[in-house]
Amino acid sequence: MRTIACLAAGGVAIALPFFVGPYGHYLLCMAVIYAMVALSLGLLLGVAGQISIGHAGFWAIGAYTSAILVTKVGVPFILTLLVSGLFAGVAGLLVALPALRVQGHYLAIATLGFSLVIVHVLYEWDGLTGGRQGMFVPRPSIFGYELMSDFSAYFLLLAILAVTLLLVVNLRRSLGGLSLNAMRLSDIAAQVCGVNRATTTMFVFALSAAITGVSGAFYGAVLGQLSTDSFTLVVSLGFLTMVIVGGLHSVVGALLGGLFLAYSPEFLRAFEEWQMFIYGALLVGFMHLLPDGLASLPRRALRLVRRRDA
Repeated sequence: MRTIACLAAGGVAIALPFFVGPYGHYLLCMAVIYAMVALSLGLLLGVAGQISIGHAGFWAIGAYTSAILVTKVGVPFILTLLVSGLFAGVAGLLVALPALRVQGHYLAIATLGFSLVIVHVLYEWDGLTGGRQGMFVPRPSIFGYELMSDFSAYFLLLAILAVTLLLVVNLRRSLGGLSLNAMRLSDIAAQVCGVNRATTTMFVFALSAAITGVSGAFYGAVLGQLSTDSFTLVVSLGFLTMVIVGGLHSVVGALLGGLFLAYSPEFLRAFEEWQMFIYGALLVGFMHLLPDGLASLPRRALRLVRRRDA
């Protein structure tokens, strides 16, 4: 049953671009990019229980690394994905160091500080990043073939998302995933059972940051330009929001969260000055009525049906 559902979802994802216009293709690209970030955050927060409000910093590292390598060094875009993930992963290792000593809101503040430092460095580094003016990013290309439209870029993004999904799903089911879950439930109990807390924490931070870095590389290529305004605290909070709305502990929730973050501004645009109020009310409603996110809706519906039948 699950296999059929996955195949059906994959078929819908492949067919969707044929029924929307150019702007719809752009929104689909952004939904996939956000879904990759949601998968990385779900791994860090939902599985390992490590909070981060600095993922915009990893996103920025991936975006600027790819853009600089493509525009100034001439490295093919596909290779820059690997380098962007590597650089962001190394940054994740550095951020993991405070996580070995602090938890909760102290760790949140540490990750926030990291993000602010990264954005400030990118802003001041005029010669390399363009500083306040930003920088132009060419369209992504595969083996010399430039993906001029968001329609073609979407299918490349979909392929990378599929690989990321396989990686995350297999990790969640592996012994490493069980170790992460054990750490989330109780650090002390996990260490008594033989889990190396330091190694496991650094690993999950590095992997989460690397996935976010790859997403950032795609973000710059799809958008066509970069500026530090795209990597503020509001962006990090938006990432947290989509994970909560979609569902912290679910891979499906990450995909739904990506769709929510990409499309919610479009639906709220008509409300003008009421946008932030409605957005906040939606978040409060989700926290109270759907604490497990949109991914829990089918399960809740099934429970209601069973209660009625009983």
